[in-house]
Amino acid sequence: MRFSIVSTLFIGLTFSLGSCSKDATILDEGEGQITPVNLTARNAAQKLYQDYYMGSKTESADIAWSGDEPSCNAGTVPQKTMDKIFMRIAYFRKAVGLTNTISENETKSDKAQHAALMMKSNGMLNHSPPDSWSCFTAKGKDGAGNSLLTQTRNAEAVDAYMRDAGAANGPVGHRRWLLWPRLQEIGVGNTDNTNAIWVLGNAGTRPADAPEFISWPPKGYVPKQFAYPRWSFSIANADFTATSITMKDANNKSVALNIEELNNIYGDRTIVWIPSINTNSLMEDTVFKVSLKNVGVGDEMKDFDYEVILFDGND
Repeated sequence: MRFSIVSTLFIGLTFSLGSCSKDATILDEGEGQITPVNLTARNAAQKLYQDYYMGSKTESADIAWSGDEPSCNAGTVPQKTMDKIFMRIAYFRKAVGLTNTISENETKSDKAQHAALMMKSNGMLNHSPPDSWSCFTAKGKDGAGNSLLTQTRNAEAVDAYMRDAGAANGPVGHRRWLLWPRLQEIGVGNTDNTNAIWVLGNAGTRPADAPEFISWPPKGYVPKQFAYPRWSFSIANADFTATSITMKDANNKSVALNIEELNNIYGDRTIVWIPSINTNSLMEDTVFKVSLKNVGVGDEMKDFDYEVILFDGND
């Protein structure tokens, strides 16, 4: 699978999705394991996962699009597939505490659909496709320049954006756009092997009930399946140049981590790090304590401490 990101400067990146590192340090059996102390919170996270994430899973009968690549017919996205894509986005946004509804802009979807067709027809991703491309259209070019792009289809494309794998994705820009509190409308294009989500332009105001910060994995209970290798923490207009990050398990054992280079061109200001953990080895609910020191917010330096409790969403 391949996917690409667009920034406010229309900088495109194309790369291959990678798998979790096999070099990650594996926690000793029993380390960090806890018994859930808030079953209400755990059950809520489990229900959100079942209702929104599993509810948006692609089924064999689902149709990705109505178009045809040989005739350069962009087609449309069937409503059921479109609904699942929006439901998958809603899962990740609700998981971080965002409750505002994201709406579809049909004009943007039309252009994103032409962009998705162009990516499919040419077998690559490009935010500035040349007019020599097969199935080239002005609509598609406009869509490509304003959208996230991936060679993944349906709701599963959202997973690829959230995972933000690959050496070029240190800033987790795809994730930042989809979890941006000010995001209020998108356009969606989709084929049987490509996807485009228009995210730029027409940003709304920050919701009054938006959480103080957006982190992934979010604080509290979250399925371990979504503790992707890159963890992130975002605050609008924050200054992370002096920030330090530490992580500990439930036994206060430090978790080694590497901090990615800062990049401020996607959504809200964000710091990203890669902790040395292997989520596949976690057999029980497991807590990790995250601490960020010296985050510049306005005219002051603030510290943030929160816990991420990983559990198996399929149990």
